[in-house]
Amino acid sequence: MLTRPLPFIAALTTIMALALPPAAQADAEQLAGSVTRMTLSDGMKLVCRKEPGAPLIAMQVFVRVGDGQNAEGSAGIGSFVARTLLASTASRSPDTISAEIRELGGNVTVSRQPDWTQISMLTVKDRFDNAADLVTDVLKNATFDSDVIEEKRADILSDIDTGEATPFDKTYTSMRRALYAGTGYSQPVLGTPYSIRHMLRRHLVNYYNHYFIPKNYVMVVVGDVDPNAIRDKIEHEMSDYDPLVRGSRRGDPIQTIIPQLTKDVPAVHDYQPDLNEVCVMIGYRAPSMSSPDYAALQVLNALLGGMKSSRLFTTVREQQGLAYQLGSFYSPMVFAGDMTGYVFAAPTRMDPATKKRVPTLPTIKQELEKQFSILQTTLPTDAELTRAKHYLVGSYKIKHERIQDRAYLLGVSELSATDGAKLDTNYADYINAVTAKDIQRVAKTYFIHPGVSVLEPSSKTIETVRE
Repeated sequence: MLTRPLPFIAALTTIMALALPPAAQADAEQLAGSVTRMTLSDGMKLVCRKEPGAPLIAMQVFVRVGDGQNAEGSAGIGSFVARTLLASTASRSPDTISAEIRELGGNVTVSRQPDWTQISMLTVKDRFDNAADLVTDVLKNATFDSDVIEEKRADILSDIDTGEATPFDKTYTSMRRALYAGTGYSQPVLGTPYSIRHMLRRHLVNYYNHYFIPKNYVMVVVGDVDPNAIRDKIEHEMSDYDPLVRGSRRGDPIQTIIPQLTKDVPAVHDYQPDLNEVCVMIGYRAPSMSSPDYAALQVLNALLGGMKSSRLFTTVREQQGLAYQLGSFYSPMVFAGDMTGYVFAAPTRMDPATKKRVPTLPTIKQELEKQFSILQTTLPTDAELTRAKHYLVGSYKIKHERIQDRAYLLGVSELSATDGAKLDTNYADYINAVTAKDIQRVAKTYFIHPGVSVLEPSSKTIETVRE
């Protein structure tokens, strides 16, 4: 990683800008409707959706680096970089950046997901050029103001101290740590008190210099825009990017796909005082969004517990009356994913045969395991399949109501899926192509080695037992 002083980098960038040839025209691919996808001369991906008459413009920039690339002892570095990214640049102080964001008539924020850092911008049309200038400056020249770093360090340590407060978060975090043991995904997203306290400014700068490069960028712009004009604007703003100092001559981003498990993982059993429910999660490693099984797993999740008419709802809640909260979710990331079912219920219930109160935990675990097993042995009915597909397609349309959400969904698809933004524009086609046999096949393929996490009440202090 590069450790040259920042003033040297700024000076060399200016020299290189004078020597760079004019940007080559990007090849454009027209997708469904008004979506255009391009790869710029520096390797950045650009996706534009033209929406005539839209009063706002949304820009989303995804930086393809995540927890899977974390080195040992660097837990939380991606989140730390995200929180300090807007601190300063070579030409903008923290106060200048704050003032410019206020003047944009919208907002600029940075957030962190397990596999990417995301810069989100929303502004009015006549302020877009100013916003693009600010965002590209941050992508090229962030300098990480020391005072802001210390302020954010205190915020992160406070969040770690109060984090995982909900039973859901605690149970899911424990399950993920078991499922992804030995990988960056097992590390806490915010880091540990030790890692955050010992993280220096140079660590953040080195991480930024190594990963924040155009080949790792996906930029999405949605609004009343001309894709060619947006391309020219971004090419111009990025033309002074230094390809020698900041890694543009590196190879393509490394694909660190997490393999399927080959053996069972230890179950985790947590106890928490003053808890009035028992929380059970069973999850399996599942493939990423780039997998050809992505659509089948989406439909399977809807059948299992992703909608109100799912099997978990009808069997566990309606037939047995067990759950306060239940369902399932598929969390596909860039390099991995998991399929998880969960049931939260009262710790005991009345046994109709003995008229005595009995623990609910054994029944909950049995029912969750049973529902995963049924998907491997029994084909879903045509009615179930149709209902699940209608639910998914309808829900996906609703997710597109806001302009910033349309930009986000395009970006996630371009970043993660084999077909890029086509996954977003053609989502209904992917879902409707799934068959009952596809559901059974993926269940047999992926539901083999579960991660099990239990959280239940205890009069003792919090303890964790690895079974």
